[in-house]
Amino acid sequence: MIRPVLAALALAGLVGCKDDAECERLRVDLAKTYGTLRESAGKRKLAGVDVQGWTAVEEKAALLESSFMTSRVTWQSAEKAATEINGKLSGLETDSPANLTGYRLSLEAALKQQDTFTRQCR
Repeated sequence: MIRPVLAALALAGLVGCKDDAECERLRVDLAKTYGTLRESAGKRKLAGVDVQGWTAVEEKAALLESSFMTSRVTWQSAEKAATEINGKLSGLETDSPANLTGYRLSLEAALKQQDTFTRQCR
């Protein structure tokens, strides 16, 4: 009775196996992407427009970057920070509408990248 159950679990484990090398590449790319977004938010903050808002975005981007920095991903922190940073964008101001649009598009791409990583590697 136990052997068939163990065999089924082993087979399920093999079917659900994830490509470790691909997951590692995706994780590193995601950490770099959030690092770039953190740096960009810092530059927007230094421009002097909506410093408080950009500081909050910079902090959330830093949290997202650190969530994917090591192979032990902090999934809950990443999900929470992604939701919070996405919510903060609607009220942000910047010195140029193009800068805000560019940041918004970059963040949307990063969030899609995070969703892909979560589906494939969690």
